[in-house]
Amino acid sequence: MNTYHSDDIITVALSEKEVINQLQHLGVIEDMCLEVHVSFNSVGTIIGGPTTFVDALLKAVGENGTIVMASQDYNNTEPLFWENPPAEIRLMDKIRNNTPGYDIYTSGHHLMGVVTDNLRVRKSTYHSYHPSCGFIANGKDAKYLMANQPLSFPLSMDSPLGKMYEKENSYILLIGVNYNRATGLHLGEYLSNCRSIILQGGAVKKSGETIWKKYLDIELDSSEFIEIGKEMEKRKMVRVGKVGSAVCRLFRFAEAVDFVRNYLKEKY
Repeated sequence: MNTYHSDDIITVALSEKEVINQLQHLGVIEDMCLEVHVSFNSVGTIIGGPTTFVDALLKAVGENGTIVMASQDYNNTEPLFWENPPAEIRLMDKIRNNTPGYDIYTSGHHLMGVVTDNLRVRKSTYHSYHPSCGFIANGKDAKYLMANQPLSFPLSMDSPLGKMYEKENSYILLIGVNYNRATGLHLGEYLSNCRSIILQGGAVKKSGETIWKKYLDIELDSSEFIEIGKEMEKRKMVRVGKVGSAVCRLFRFAEAVDFVRNYLKEKY
């Protein structure tokens, strides 16, 4: 006989329709191009799990909308910059020489969570190609957004983020996570010209072989995004609500990127 604590018993379970209703109440509407970041555990019990949740996201933006998610692999980066934990210098070449070449189906996606993984494996999902800063998208503009992501400066105006920035209907939705998880805000760092340029690297596949490619990027730092997000909320730029048990934040993509750019320019 199993013994359960009261905290272990499911008392609320959301259906797909209820998730859609809560997304709509937050401000998600049809035709949006929506960059989504999710802590699925924070939402609570969804009947049908991540599949139901992704279905709800896609239905909330409709057939003319697009869902975009970061699909990044931090294991496939220059090991000199690893911090959590750092690697000994003597291991640098060993790591570079033995890192598997980036593959859109197998590389590192589990690091981004079960919702991202669910969207990734759908036949109608498009993938950008980058060893560490890739994206996935599903919807009307998915193919356009995912095409031709550059190796160097992968989150710049030439990236999927730059394409989203130029679309009036682009938004960022944070579900149970803070502003430091909002990949789109990194574009503000690029536009501020306040960050140092660094020599990055990653393993890619070329003609059936894995090679280590060096490329240029800026020194990204999302630690300031939480404070920036608080300032955005003070200025009524963010809609705050809930989906299930998760606190959610919805805000315009370009407006937030411009705010990050201006904030960093004034600070530095």
